[in-house]
Amino acid sequence: MNSGILLGFLIYLGILAYIGWWANRYTKTEDQYFVGGRKVHILAASLSDKASDFSGWLMLGYPGSAFKAGIGAFWAGIGCLFGTLADYVLIGPRLRIYAGKFRAITLPDYLEARLKDNTKLIRILSALIIIIFMTAYVAAQFTAGGKTFAEGFGVSVDTGIIITVVILTAYVITGGFFAVVWTDVVQALFMLLTLIVVPFLALAEIGGLDKATEIIGAVDPAKLHPFGGATGTAALVFAIGYASWIVGYLGQPHIVTRYMSVEDPRKLRRPGIFISGIWTTIVLWGAFFAGFLGFALYEAGMLEVSDPERVIPAMAVELMPSWIAGFVIAGIISAVMSTADSQLLVASSAIARDFYHKVLGKELGKKQMVNISRLVVAAVALVGLWFALTGPGVIYQMVATAWGGLAVGFGPILTLSLWWKRTTKEGAIVGMAYGLISEVIFEAKIYGWAFHPDAPGFWGTIGGWFNGIPVFFINFFITLFVIIIVSLFTKPPEDVVKLHGEIFKKVPIETGKKTVTETRAKSQVENVAEFVLAKGIA
Repeated sequence: MNSGILLGFLIYLGILAYIGWWANRYTKTEDQYFVGGRKVHILAASLSDKASDFSGWLMLGYPGSAFKAGIGAFWAGIGCLFGTLADYVLIGPRLRIYAGKFRAITLPDYLEARLKDNTKLIRILSALIIIIFMTAYVAAQFTAGGKTFAEGFGVSVDTGIIITVVILTAYVITGGFFAVVWTDVVQALFMLLTLIVVPFLALAEIGGLDKATEIIGAVDPAKLHPFGGATGTAALVFAIGYASWIVGYLGQPHIVTRYMSVEDPRKLRRPGIFISGIWTTIVLWGAFFAGFLGFALYEAGMLEVSDPERVIPAMAVELMPSWIAGFVIAGIISAVMSTADSQLLVASSAIARDFYHKVLGKELGKKQMVNISRLVVAAVALVGLWFALTGPGVIYQMVATAWGGLAVGFGPILTLSLWWKRTTKEGAIVGMAYGLISEVIFEAKIYGWAFHPDAPGFWGTIGGWFNGIPVFFINFFITLFVIIIVSLFTKPPEDVVKLHGEIFKKVPIETGKKTVTETRAKSQVENVAEFVLAKGIA
């Protein structure tokens, strides 16, 4: 084991340990444990949001895709960037206002209160969706951590997975949401630095971008084509297939929870978009070029890569001084942990709070609830560990499966409930049930690969029409349609419709000492937020 790499990583680990200890002093209630007492600054919330969003997929899965597919893989980055912006426009501000009104701590809290569901079915469905797909998502992060430790420290992938689980579970149990947010901020900065440095070092090593494209073009010209060599309709399908990640952003509990924790909903749009937009653009470019240039180095005989998804840690180990490589390895582990910690926290809230406390009606003190949540974190981590050790081991595929399940389960109902006052609990229950069952069937590949030409019968026919487009992208819009149709045939309670109208009606523009131009420059969301805060709604 290289001592320089180990030293760099241990320094990073020490920083995380300190943050966990510091955050534990401020984590005494379930509100603090799950949403930081709603006192998280927009800068911390934005960086934490993006760190929890971009996981081992960013540092391993996406570069691996660029390594294998070439320029065409950049469409996935386009989808992620626009998905990020859509979240801050469509979900963030309105969810924060509603969450404040209902004192919602979790996404199921919000959905149950917003749709006035006294049957507990929405909460049960939400908990099932979170438990199933979030555990699968956590397993993908553990696999990513295992691959990174294997490349950086020479241990087996399974040993690396176990190390990842131990480190991660320890500081989530210790500090809750405060620890998650502030470790995410540190990890976001590590990730940013890593994805700036690695591509530039690769460019210097290969001799420039022209040299890299020359090498790649000689091996596989399709890797230099924006649509992988496809034309016409096939090119459109290729682009949609990669960019389809965009719809998933509307339904990721570990991401949207960040919006519920922000101290001021007015800052969720402009500052949030600015901070997240810049960070996202830089890291996506960096991750793409790391994989793209890594392939050129590999073909030139300048880099040994045993697994395309390990291209960044391989570049760090082979191209950098050992102590710098240690920080790069830490940056990759940052990506893994910054997502998995949030996912563990959300999964624990689904079991401990949404199911055990709210559905089963077990009355517990606030400190008892926090302690039970910590036990659940450990249990979910163990199940995720089992999936990671026995799963397919392809991070891109594992993340896509979990991402799709959460996207279909929550994206349509969350978006409609925030923007359409006619959304009903019946529409939510039917839509979420369909989304859960269909995604389990499709993603588990009971029918082969659903919507794939090789699938049997009906699924193969549909697959011929939509070959290359992920199942969750199609299923998202089917679920959206189901919720709308059922809602149109049912009626929401009048007080629910009235509340939605009161909160999001057009708020009169204040004049006072400000000019009309200055007041009109505010977005509608900012005016609504000011009105809501003034009335004490949030």
